[in-house]
Amino acid sequence: MASPEKTSHEKPLLEISGLKTVFPTDDGIVNAVNDVSFKIGRGQTVGVVGESGCGKSITGLSLLQLVPSPGHIEAGEIQFYRNGEDDPLDIAQVSPKSELMRQIRGNEIAIIFQEPMTSLNPVYTIGNQIAEAVALHQQVDKKTARERAIEMIARVGIPAPTQRVDEYPHQLSGGMRQRVMIAMALCCSPMLLIADEPTTALDVTIQAQVLGLMQELQAEMGMAIMLITHDLGVIADLADEVVVMYAGRVVEKGTVDDIFYNPLHPYTQGLLKSIPVLGRTPQRTLPSIPGTVPHPLTLPSGCSFQPRCSERMPECERMPELAVNQ
Repeated sequence: MASPEKTSHEKPLLEISGLKTVFPTDDGIVNAVNDVSFKIGRGQTVGVVGESGCGKSITGLSLLQLVPSPGHIEAGEIQFYRNGEDDPLDIAQVSPKSELMRQIRGNEIAIIFQEPMTSLNPVYTIGNQIAEAVALHQQVDKKTARERAIEMIARVGIPAPTQRVDEYPHQLSGGMRQRVMIAMALCCSPMLLIADEPTTALDVTIQAQVLGLMQELQAEMGMAIMLITHDLGVIADLADEVVVMYAGRVVEKGTVDDIFYNPLHPYTQGLLKSIPVLGRTPQRTLPSIPGTVPHPLTLPSGCSFQPRCSERMPECERMPELAVNQ
């Protein structure tokens, strides 16, 4: 494994070190996130990419202590520098049900979940759902919370906000529901936004609008974004740094230019080769990575990618360390 990671003396907003999140099952322990480490700088966009099931979403949920039971964080640190404090808070040591964690969720670290139709409550208006988050974290009355909800609905580009505030999720299109999720996530001006597949099931035009909106709001609010996706095109447009995951581990990380122009790990190279290129002749077969992701209970020894790798060597039988590309 290799990483063209750049060194920096600037204090990050959040630093993950050796994170391990597990799910006990009747057949054994599933290491959904296994020894994951990376940093997110203030105002920075870090893209986390990889195939489905590689641990991207569970990493994001771990940052908010939202891992579904019986899953839990078994080891590692999640150092969060709150409000410019010199001493970070280790979120991994905070109880998921504590008042401190409730203060952090939605207020300092917010998340856009993968599917807006199932994330929004169908029996409450979108205004009620946004206002609830405002009232909970900002300690304001219902009138002020409603005004804030209308402001955020307008801010994310939904027309007729005074009308839409009293509508239900089923009355909105998929693109509008996704905008509502963004409004809910940003209504308290978080320091970090976790965007888990924010453009899933959206057509290309609406996808571009949603991503452009996130960029505008990031520049306006100065927040950092952890962008979880399998779409490398989105990563190329938005990310500053990229973390590539496979089978619960980080296999490569670096700047977006490093990853796209000088990928070092065969898995990263395979992902990039499988992207369709404009002008490619129809007769040419699109390259693909052979095989399938191994079962999490029967991972091979050493590098988990080695059974699918055309460049495997004896050293792959043990887990290589991430190295800095010189």
